[in-house]
Amino acid sequence: MPHKSTSPLRWGIASTGGIAEQMTRTVHAMPGAEVVAVGSRSQETADRFASKFNVPRAHPSHTDLCNDPNVDIIYVASPHSEHHDMTMTALNAGKHVVCEKAFALNTGEATEMIDAARHNNRFLMEAMWTWFIPAVVDIRRRIIAGEVGKIVSIDADFCLNISDPNGRHRQADLAGGAMLDLGIYPLTFPCFLLGEYPDEVKAIGRLTDSGVDATVAGVATFPSGAMSTFQTSLDAVSGHGARIVGTMGRIDVNPPFWFTSSFTVHSHGTNPRHITMPNEGLAHEAAHAMERIRNGHIQSNVVTWDATLQTMQLLDEVRKQVGVVYPSER
Repeated sequence: MPHKSTSPLRWGIASTGGIAEQMTRTVHAMPGAEVVAVGSRSQETADRFASKFNVPRAHPSHTDLCNDPNVDIIYVASPHSEHHDMTMTALNAGKHVVCEKAFALNTGEATEMIDAARHNNRFLMEAMWTWFIPAVVDIRRRIIAGEVGKIVSIDADFCLNISDPNGRHRQADLAGGAMLDLGIYPLTFPCFLLGEYPDEVKAIGRLTDSGVDATVAGVATFPSGAMSTFQTSLDAVSGHGARIVGTMGRIDVNPPFWFTSSFTVHSHGTNPRHITMPNEGLAHEAAHAMERIRNGHIQSNVVTWDATLQTMQLLDEVRKQVGVVYPSER
């Protein structure tokens, strides 16, 4: 359903964690948008969030948020275990949805979510903000233009020390583990840059006592012949950079690669070129989602539904090789 450009798109925030706070601040500062409601698992936490961020309405459940007639688009920022149910509720209530990555627990859930968006004629997009960051978009342009030749390899890592045994990252029932939260970045970074998905992936990992992945490393091969390596962990902090190697040079992506503002191009026979670009974080993906909604589209032409399904299939395969099965999948 298109929206007139003179009418602000009204956002509802589902959940009250750190990324929800970031998106609320982002949307508040954007023209043509406003955050009008928040939903949480209790009135108390919803009220606290609403007061902190000047949100007009606070709902004691996500269902109530989805049924709010003053909300146009829901931002799902909950733990991965709740993405499917929250998104389905929102879509069936007639809301557009931007759902945080990882989009769902598995391909089956993702397929149901996309089918619901199609059935309800509502916009649905996985919030892969990296794919909208100007520097990353420019790197992809340079790769397509052949500035460093044919791509041979892309390497990236995202490891953090998240040691709290009671936090969501280490809880199997909340779909914890490194891959869905952190590893999705180095795993899919080459997919965006190359415009293709792997034809083979090999992964090894070490699990926590609770059965989620603590550390995973792997390699993927692509139809173009390129290879990528990825590493993620909850147990240590890595460099957070990325390197793209081609037959005629390389691109060093400054950390953190998933929302970088700068990179250096090393082309054979020329001096290194350091490029810095503006970076407004989550605003780039939010603006894209609103533009697509205003123009009557129900999916992104950047993070397409097909791309999201291929990402989920890739994550499913990595988890299968490493041995991670969530309680709801048993």
